[in-house]
Amino acid sequence: MSKAWKNGSTTEWRKMREAVLMRDGAFCSICGEDDKRKLHIDHIIPKRLIGDDGGLDNLQVLCQKCNLSKGGYRDWE
Repeated sequence: MSKAWKNGSTTEWRKMREAVLMRDGAFCSICGEDDKRKLHIDHIIPKRLIGDDGGLDNLQVLCQKCNLSKGGYRDWE
């Protein structure tokens, strides 16, 4: 974990988060939840598998429930 994450998110991450929310709309791509307080930005392919964040193409909007139920595993593992 980077030192920047010890005190919360980085400026770069907040900018990426806003870009993904604007690109995909501010709602969960699985269930449609639109309460911004419950929305997460999810790495489609986990960072641990690709070594970096994968850029904006690897990010999607999910609500907390859908993101946590997804876990870090999909068909590509």
